[in-house]
Amino acid sequence: MLIPFSMKNCFQLLCNCQVPAAGFKKTVKNGLILQSISNDVYQNLAVEDWIHDHMNLEGKPILFFWQNSPSVVIGRHQNPWQECNLNLMREEGIKLARRRSGGGTVYHDMGNINLTFFTTKKKYDRMENLKLIVRALNAVQPQLDVQATKRFDLLLDGQFKISGTASKIGRTTAYHHCTLLCSTDGTFLSSLLKSPYQGIRSNATASIPSLVKNLLEKDPTLTCEVLMNAVATEYAAYHQIDNHIHLINPT
Repeated sequence: MLIPFSMKNCFQLLCNCQVPAAGFKKTVKNGLILQSISNDVYQNLAVEDWIHDHMNLEGKPILFFWQNSPSVVIGRHQNPWQECNLNLMREEGIKLARRRSGGGTVYHDMGNINLTFFTTKKKYDRMENLKLIVRALNAVQPQLDVQATKRFDLLLDGQFKISGTASKIGRTTAYHHCTLLCSTDGTFLSSLLKSPYQGIRSNATASIPSLVKNLLEKDPTLTCEVLMNAVATEYAAYHQIDNHIHLINPT
């Protein structure tokens, strides 16, 4: 179930400020599931940073869903000239953003789901989060062969990457975020994530190319909405919280 709610009030709840809606008290006590209504990559990355930097996550884990209009997001230690086709991005009006976590370069569009798992530093566990996603996918489609790898990716049928992962660990809080390919434009993805420049020498972290596949190609019923609801349900069951998805507006 989707519940519209202002981002400001959601943050107030988790900061132990005044509770604007009595019905949220039980939910916020143990955790919260959020979904951004913005499709702007800069706004959504800013939400991640704000939660990480300002929230008291002790006993209050957060799952944050977000989707972006076409954009390319590079890791904290990456060189955009090595990772993507900047000229094509400029021609197509594709935004470029740098996130605060490490990892490789990814392409986002409305066919991709971004998931961010916020916890305390002590509770940080990337593999457990990925196993949760696998359980959610299998709950919707038991025939799916999806496995988490040692590199913290999710592979479909043992070879196609459907999720890449990265994380940021702070002094007391941490987050693990990952993608989930549902119906991403594969042609755009491959074209944009290929730099035309050869021979650049840099100490920047290089991405590792992988074969990718959309879940919708495997099963046309696996829409973004279905997948988000499935993950939300599994997350709520795991943390014993309400499975309502609270909509927030970062603007």
